[in-house]
Amino acid sequence: MSSFAPIVEISAYQPAIVALAVLCVMVLVQALLTAPLGFLKEEQAPGMPLRGDHELLSFRVLRTYANSAENLPVFGFTLGVAMIAGVSPLVVNWLAGLHVVARLLFWVIYYSGVGKVAGGPRSMAYVGGSACNLALAGMALHALIV
Repeated sequence: MSSFAPIVEISAYQPAIVALAVLCVMVLVQALLTAPLGFLKEEQAPGMPLRGDHELLSFRVLRTYANSAENLPVFGFTLGVAMIAGVSPLVVNWLAGLHVVARLLFWVIYYSGVGKVAGGPRSMAYVGGSACNLALAGMALHALIV
């Protein structure tokens, strides 16, 4: 194992940090939207398992928020480790931006109900965001181990 001593100015990662902040705001907005869009018609009950399926907007809203809340910490930690490990700021910034775009597309596609439930554009947006996150994690591990 090599010694770990990356020296990269944190300001070089400003676009990636902005991307993380944008994603945080997106998840907070989704959380706020769960009340009027998820519970207003009383199709769903707070704290209870979801009722219905992808045909219901309330179902899609709550599933979108849950998915975003699950993915945010993984992205945040992966991004942080990549920056600490000294992965190229250019690569980190691009992957962070692409991840946020993919998550935004996921959100819009899921809310709108466009495409097939599995294997459609929503799945492609999800996979795109996950691929960016996986690339960040792989590069961070490489930087830390090599």
